[in-house]
Amino acid sequence: MLAVGERDWRPRPYAERRAELLRLLEGGPAVLRPVPVTRSPDEALAWVGALAGVEGVVGKPVGGRYVDGLRSGWVKWRVRHTTEAVVIGVTGATPGAQALVLGRPYGGRMRAVGVSLPVGERLRAALVPLLHATDERERLLPGTVGGLPGADPVRYRPVEPEVVVEIDVDQERLEFGRYRHRPRVKRVRGDLVPELLDDDAQR
Repeated sequence: MLAVGERDWRPRPYAERRAELLRLLEGGPAVLRPVPVTRSPDEALAWVGALAGVEGVVGKPVGGRYVDGLRSGWVKWRVRHTTEAVVIGVTGATPGAQALVLGRPYGGRMRAVGVSLPVGERLRAALVPLLHATDERERLLPGTVGGLPGADPVRYRPVEPEVVVEIDVDQERLEFGRYRHRPRVKRVRGDLVPELLDDDAQR
């Protein structure tokens, strides 16, 4: 709860802001509902996986005022899952910003499922001799796949879909055919080839 009409609620403690939010939601549409809260860390962690759509929890200071950016004092915790994906492209103008466009087999073809976080120097060095550019100079990946709905398309250089990498994701299944948050690439899986990946994660 940031404001009600002309009244700025950001300086008020979280507990008061939430109480006002609950009051405003009383009798409102069923699709608008507050997320559950608890002061018990054990109860909060039990919600992860037990309640539909809950992939993590956020801890907030009860007496804290609202501040933007990283000054909020919020603590975020997510369940992480490990899976594999195929490198189908590289994006990023500078080495420090380079990320991988990731794909998974689906229905007999390779389908883009997301863009990784920027790849570190050691992993880049391991990937350079393994990746082979295609004849295409550039492709566009819809913003929905590379980020959020409404995001700008992602320009990337396609590579042959030959290299499998292990990735950290925060959801076991794809959401609308892509990972909602950008995966972190952990390592090259030299023991795997794309043909060994199934399309189960797409479902």
